[in-house]
Amino acid sequence: MALIKPRKSKNTLQEVKICRALKERRLEGTSFRKLADKYGVSSSTLSDRERGGLTRQQSHAHEQKLTPVMEKALEDWCKKLDDWGFPPQMDLLRAMAGTLAQIRAEEEEDLELAHLGQHWLSNFLNRHPSLSAKFSTQLDRQRAYGGNISALKDYFAKLLRLIRTRKNPT
Repeated sequence: MALIKPRKSKNTLQEVKICRALKERRLEGTSFRKLADKYGVSSSTLSDRERGGLTRQQSHAHEQKLTPVMEKALEDWCKKLDDWGFPPQMDLLRAMAGTLAQIRAEEEEDLELAHLGQHWLSNFLNRHPSLSAKFSTQLDRQRAYGGNISALKDYFAKLLRLIRTRKNPT
């Protein structure tokens, strides 16, 4: 069975807490301090969000090599490949992202945008929880040999010989 890469969900859980706290404030008018204690988030964060502050992901979107539209297209491409029965490998996903980054760098005439960082792929997967990375396992030796034509011919020759000896015992 393939192993699935564990996902970091701390930020997602924090966002859920913040949204619930702000919803309670709108409905009941509870103070930020009480909401902060109840939900385990900073009262200054709640106050900032109430006044239109951005999430961490939104505030750092301009620092990313690919635009949100490009990342969405990359996510959709991965899902289509998977639907067709060809889930993309990590190196293929990184190569496609590198191509998109190169296109963006040429359009904006900023060569620094063309180079993806060392952790870009894992960060991309964390930003898109609908995608997951599976680590493949090696085939068993018997399964690998099962697709060998000479091994299959040998197997069926032995099987045929066995069937013939069972039918005509001498």
